[in-house]
Amino acid sequence: MTDATGAPLVVGIGGSTGAASTTNLLLRRGLEAAEALGARTASFTGAQLAVLPIFAADGDAPTPTALEMVAAVRAADAVIIATPGYHGGMSGLVKNAVDHLELLRDDERPYLDGRAVGVIVAAAGWQSCGTTLVSVRSAVHALRGWPTPFGVTVNSAEQHPDADGRFDERVTGALGILAAQLMQFAGWRAAARAAGR
Repeated sequence: MTDATGAPLVVGIGGSTGAASTTNLLLRRGLEAAEALGARTASFTGAQLAVLPIFAADGDAPTPTALEMVAAVRAADAVIIATPGYHGGMSGLVKNAVDHLELLRDDERPYLDGRAVGVIVAAAGWQSCGTTLVSVRSAVHALRGWPTPFGVTVNSAEQHPDADGRFDERVTGALGILAAQLMQFAGWRAAARAAGR
């Protein structure tokens, strides 16, 4: 939720466990774009997601990492989900993290209700980028979230960061559009809440 300064919170979830993960880097750059527009941010990337147990609705008590991630999403005004595209869908690592959002089921704003969700996909081919984007958006819909109209897809076979971890202007521009849409939606929701709608 927006803090005393009115700055919305954007929470990033995703990435992979690879040391040079393009998806982790894209998530970081997406959150930086949101920060440049005035957001506060938090992120849960590959290393943190890797310690989450496989989600089971009737399983053991949630782990501290799961509780931390769920608390951040509970407070979020917007979310970014970034995933590698594996065989046309999101990675198991990211899907397991998304499955943990079931812990928000009984909240006043259950799951991703009332939150814009931006999607970032990195895959080695445009076809996998497209099908993965659709699969993540379908999961967001199932969780009552609002996928942004614009999604970011990066063909890792053709588009690479430079030595400083920066992407070309097409990718940077796409991340800027995604961040702007998240911030616009968060602003509209805040205005609606203030008006009692």
